[in-house]
Amino acid sequence: MSKLLFYNGEILTQDKSLPTVEAILVNNDKIEEVGTETELRELAGNDAEEIDLAGRTLIPGLNDAHIHVWKVGHLLTTMLDLRGVTSMSVLLSMVKEFAEGLEDGQWLLARGFNEAVLDEKRIPSRAEIDSVVSDRPVLLTRTCAHIITVNSHAMELCGITESVETPEGGIIIRDDNNQPTGVFCETALGLIHKFIPAPTVNEYENMLNAASAELLSYGVTSATDPGVLPELMSVYRNMDKENRLKLRFNVMAIRLPDGGTDTLPLPEMFVSDHLKVDTIKFFSDGGLSGKTAAVSRNYRGFEEKGILRFDEDRMYEMAVEGHKAGFRIGTHAIGDVAIDTVLNVYKRLYDETPSPQRHRVEHLGLPNRAHFDLMAKYNMVSVPQTIFIKELGPNFRKYLDDQYLELTYPVRSVLDKGIDLALSSDAPVVKSFNPMTGLMAAVNRKDREGVTISLSEAITEEEALYAYTMGGAIVNGDEDNRGSIAKGKWADLVILASNPLKVETEEIENVKVDSTFVGGKLVYKQA
Repeated sequence: MSKLLFYNGEILTQDKSLPTVEAILVNNDKIEEVGTETELRELAGNDAEEIDLAGRTLIPGLNDAHIHVWKVGHLLTTMLDLRGVTSMSVLLSMVKEFAEGLEDGQWLLARGFNEAVLDEKRIPSRAEIDSVVSDRPVLLTRTCAHIITVNSHAMELCGITESVETPEGGIIIRDDNNQPTGVFCETALGLIHKFIPAPTVNEYENMLNAASAELLSYGVTSATDPGVLPELMSVYRNMDKENRLKLRFNVMAIRLPDGGTDTLPLPEMFVSDHLKVDTIKFFSDGGLSGKTAAVSRNYRGFEEKGILRFDEDRMYEMAVEGHKAGFRIGTHAIGDVAIDTVLNVYKRLYDETPSPQRHRVEHLGLPNRAHFDLMAKYNMVSVPQTIFIKELGPNFRKYLDDQYLELTYPVRSVLDKGIDLALSSDAPVVKSFNPMTGLMAAVNRKDREGVTISLSEAITEEEALYAYTMGGAIVNGDEDNRGSIAKGKWADLVILASNPLKVETEEIENVKVDSTFVGGKLVYKQA
């Protein structure tokens, strides 16, 4: 038996019926009791290891309700990270240098460029990539992962010629002579991706382990990996079977891969202490920062309205099987047109086959008042990313008109309508997935250049912390076992060096994690 007594600090339970307590007693992997230090010392007897918080702050483990865990791990292991690069010359130099360490013929995979922060304000061209690497296939993925650019070698290997057909829901950028330029968007990514060798089991495991270590250092004890293919699902299941998952995962199975025409089979529903599979994932549009989210008005300065990957009837056909089988559905929907489509499908599913499962809207970038009403009526849940405001805000200001900008990631409106909110990062779309950065952005709504975006949609520090803890548990249906410090829940806990509710707003992202516990076991301690 292993008992831990936490005391002498600020304990923020995230339990609205008992917001703060003096102490908590952990027994093995669960919270045995919360209360006063005197009461719990008496209950613990002489068996408990005492953890003196010494004035520090204890909170429940943080939940990242939407983070591409294996892709984060890919950038930490074998993929070139281009996030934050500000000039084409530096980008090309990094690509050239990275190629020198690869085996002959091996694909060079990189991710993270953002044309809005490059001095040249444009996507790297095929000719530019060819100028530094021409003897192997190269694929550069934009930070949003909805746009890629490749070199000539990759196009030849993938059979991309003038006659290639554009898949439904995709875009192939062509020149004045109708020749593909090497830039592909949305479902057209599949024309390239299908030729890239999938990671091996060992590589997938290394990616998950690398990402897990980083997550735990930020105090994240539960994470949702959205859009997982069957081979990665098998890796998750095997690692769970062998007790090798270091935190708790909710894994959402993708139903229609990029470039695919047939839906994949439903996964096997599964729940263990560290792994949950009960949600399926769809993409309905692209991203705001790259002008591919489906919107009803042109992007500022462009004759573009993004792209809708499929219409309402097609999405219904793909979703109805999972809905009737009892799965939650999480759909990427950012633009107002995409949100319209997704909510109409959800409404139809609920009307025809009532279900207790609460379907999710991932991102919810540009909703309107009618969307809020529909979500509230049908008890849907929202999983946006205020951390986008901090890192991608300049893109939003460049591409969105003033009316859209006022409605960008409107989390105040979501809460005011009574819709459950879970904050998340969507990393590696953003470089930092520190929840404290997302919490700060939810409160001050400032981008990386210090410009405020729609301050009327700000929420309080308390609301943001709740959205990163209980909010994440609620949208996954896990509110009975995590998300707050309460009797009987998992002892997933984080010790912070200071209280994020009491520091200056601009200092929230600097609040450090001292220690992280999963199931009462110390899994991270700051050096």
